[in-house]
Amino acid sequence: MDTDNATIGAGTIVEPGVVVGFRYHPDCAPARIGANGILRHGTLIYGDVTIGDYFQSGHNTVIRAKVRMGDYCTVTNQSTLEGLIRFGDGVRVMSHVYIPSRTWLGDRVFVGPGTAFLNERIPGRVDHGPTPRGATVEDDVMIGGGCTILPGITIGARSFIAAGTLVTKDIPAGSFVKGHPGRAEPLPPELDRENSPHLWEQQHDLWHPEANHPGALDWPADWPERY
Repeated sequence: MDTDNATIGAGTIVEPGVVVGFRYHPDCAPARIGANGILRHGTLIYGDVTIGDYFQSGHNTVIRAKVRMGDYCTVTNQSTLEGLIRFGDGVRVMSHVYIPSRTWLGDRVFVGPGTAFLNERIPGRVDHGPTPRGATVEDDVMIGGGCTILPGITIGARSFIAAGTLVTKDIPAGSFVKGHPGRAEPLPPELDRENSPHLWEQQHDLWHPEANHPGALDWPADWPERY
């Protein structure tokens, strides 16, 4: 565990094998992590990172410099944030997600596992192209697993992006998007709402050491053990 270049709030659990405030440059500022969070084994957080209260990382999460997050954010196993990223409050990023620099996620955004954001449309083929820029994702957007979000687009508030969608252009607020490439249509009434608070208000996930032990949780009795 290496936290010499970090300020960590009261009540935050730091597991063995965590690096917070990695000195990527001699002049980098400390990382600042809020209170009542948990940093799981293998987490790597650079200096010049600021994260609010109740943050949870998964195993082998990488967060590079100049990332700013609000409170109640989660970044789970094997996900990478490449730096120069902004999160609002209550952002939940699931496993194996890639978010490049200059990407902005608003409040209560959910990003499903295996989703990739991009920030350059013609990588390696233009000598002096525009500054890379990722997507802007507004509040209460739900992004399903396995999506690809192309550079520079805006996804409007409360939109729902179905699993596996390729998002290639701006999405109006309140849209339901599916397909490859994605096509937007109005949200059905049952989905036209903010994201559920349970996605971000919870203080401890199932495997948190201070949560109730999941001893009663088991394979459902009516499911076969094998197929």
